[in-house]
Amino acid sequence: MTAPESLRSPDLDPVFRAVQRRLERYGTSRRGRMKLPGELTGRGRYLLRALQDGSGRSDVDLDALEKRLAELGVGNDLAGSLRSLGYAVSAEPAQRRRSRQNAAQARQAARDEVGGWDEDWAGEWIEGMVRGGAFAGLEADKAVDLVRSARAVLDRIDAGADAPDGLSRVDLAAAVLGDSHALDPGTVYSAAVTRALMLRHGGSPRQAWERAGVSLDRVSAPVLTWGLVPVAGNGLFALMSEALALDVPLHLSQLALRRHPLAVAEGSDVLVVENPRVVEAACERRAAFPVVALNGNPAGAARLLIQQLLDCGASLRYHGDFDAAGLRICGRMHRLGLRPWRMDGGSYVEALAEAEAAGARLPRDSHRPPPTPWDPDLQLIFDEHRLIVHEERLLPMLLSARAGSRRGP
Repeated sequence: MTAPESLRSPDLDPVFRAVQRRLERYGTSRRGRMKLPGELTGRGRYLLRALQDGSGRSDVDLDALEKRLAELGVGNDLAGSLRSLGYAVSAEPAQRRRSRQNAAQARQAARDEVGGWDEDWAGEWIEGMVRGGAFAGLEADKAVDLVRSARAVLDRIDAGADAPDGLSRVDLAAAVLGDSHALDPGTVYSAAVTRALMLRHGGSPRQAWERAGVSLDRVSAPVLTWGLVPVAGNGLFALMSEALALDVPLHLSQLALRRHPLAVAEGSDVLVVENPRVVEAACERRAAFPVVALNGNPAGAARLLIQQLLDCGASLRYHGDFDAAGLRICGRMHRLGLRPWRMDGGSYVEALAEAEAAGARLPRDSHRPPPTPWDPDLQLIFDEHRLIVHEERLLPMLLSARAGSRRGP
């Protein structure tokens, strides 16, 4: 279509450019009135009045302008007329608007899906996923699928939490996501689950997986021990006896424990603790009983060692941190068959009193404590105080000669 020559006057350029910008910003279907641009010249106003049938208003009715340009044969609609006049409306702003809308919908759909989770870290997890761009370029249904996939992996980890051999990340990916490489580092699923596990268990990405009981290989994340001596003839007897003679703690990998399952004398008293510092102190003080450190939530090697000790009839006592995470680990150990030791309400109150007498300022736990079925009072007392007592504060009690007694719980 050919536009009248008067419409190609440079004096109308401010008007057509303003209309072009408006359609790009709000969409080609947006109508209404538009204020006249300030840079419009006198001749431009004259030409515009002529175009608007003599109207001298200070604004432009875009519906009327579209109709008039169509009558003049410039175009079928406002966007088409602008294109004929050399002011084509770019589709990029509209595409960016749609992308922003889709992204907002995807983020909201993901947030809504996580709204059904009961973990107290769920909100922090989803906001971290949003900030990290995990849902960039995804439609709402794909964002929901990502969240549900992460949830499915976490649930499978929980279901296998008490398995003595732990879980393999490769096997986990294949079983839950249908692709053995779906949880490899660098994948969106790995990023999502790793972020959740770090919020659950703390530590580095690798430590978070290991503490959740998922093995990445069979030689990393060994379990730290002091004073364990196998029965004669056991494949690890020479190694562990030499470590004790040298007065050093010993790390045992999954590979070693699988090739040479450990067996100790039935009834052997073993203290299992949460923190490696306790093993270090046991070595320094030559504790009279073996000590095993889980280093937080037990990784595959620690879980395997615990099961082997239980299988041969050892008596395993467990002690950990007095905080919500520590009580959760203690509950897991209790389910496995370990006996919570000095992890009762009375011991917690004693620890608080000792800290107060020493003038120590204990940190406060913002998380709700889990159930403590071995001593229900502990959950209530801890929830009342919420003061964290780390295991390292209790070394004299943990490693005293008395500590090896059967005092409970």
